[in-house]
Formats: sequence, structure tokens, C-alpha cells
Amino acid sequence: MDRWRAVVLMRMPSNITRPGWLRFFAGIIIGSILGWTFFLFQYGQIYENLIVTRIQQDLKIETLQERIEQLVSQQKVQNEENLKKLTIQQVEVHFTNENDLNLDQLTTYEIRQNVLSELAYLERKDIESVHNTKELMIRTIENKIFLIEDKRYRVQISELYLFTTLHVYAEIHKEGE
Repeated sequence: MDRWRAVVLMRMPSNITRPGWLRFFAGIIIGSILGWTFFLFQYGQIYENLIVTRIQQDLKIETLQERIEQLVSQQKVQNEENLKKLTIQQVEVHFTNENDLNLDQLTTYEIRQNVLSELAYLERKDIESVHNTKELMIRTIENKIFLIEDKRYRVQISELYLFTTLHVYAEIHKEGE
């Protein structure tokens, strides 16, 4: 055993063989190993948390994108159905020549109300069916004679706009003139 010690002592410098220096270098090596282990553990924990968070966010983004696609497709289908089922909500009658005839407001109002009462059946009907029967509606209004204060008036429709509000632009003509 002494022989091996002599061989080892021959190869090692004398300042390393001192127990103080050996403890110092051993402390540095053990401290480095412990520090590196602590660093790897902390880095691994942080990296693992980041990966879990990233996977959760990716799944959430994917589910939200699917939900958005579903909502957009449902909205498109619903819009198409609503366009098919649009109905007339209101009827408005406008006279283009009421100032030219010098009619009083009461007479104009009564003619307008008579025309509106003739067109009242159109409210809450779908636009497509009203469009298909608009010629009949125009002829019905134009062939009707409105009697107000012993005077006879005819209404001639010049323009007709169909949407949720039916706009009727017409001219009033005194019968017999």
C-alpha cells in the first residue's frame, strides 16, 4: 500500500496533496454539480409549464376557431332563410303631384288613407309573393275611383319600391278633367 501511495505522490504536485486544497477543489466540484443540477431542475420546471400552457392555448384557439366557423356558417344559413322570408312590414304612399293640384291636406290625407286601406292586405306578406302580384295590385288601385267631398279622384301609380317597407309613388288625378 505504501508503494501505491508513493507512486501517487510522485505524480501529484505537492500543493494538491494538502488536505485544505483538496477540500477546496472538492467543494468547487460538488458545488458546481449541485448548481448545475438545480439549474436543470428549475429550467425543466419552467419549460414544462410553458409547454403545458402552449398546448392549452393551442387547443383553446382551435376550439374557438371551430366555434367561429360554426357561427359564421349558421349566420349565413340564417341570413339566406331571412332573405327568403322577408315580409312587408309597412306600406307608405307618397303623392308626387299633391302640390300641383292645390288640394287641401284633408283631401290628400283621405285619398292616402283610402289607398292604404286598399293595400292593407299586403302587410306581413312575403316580398316575393307581393312582387309576383304587383301588376294586379297596381291595376286594382288605378281602376278604383275615390269619392271625397262629392269629387272623384283617381290614383295612377308611377313608381313602386318593394322591401320591408312598400313605397308607392303615385299621382292624383281629378276624375273628369
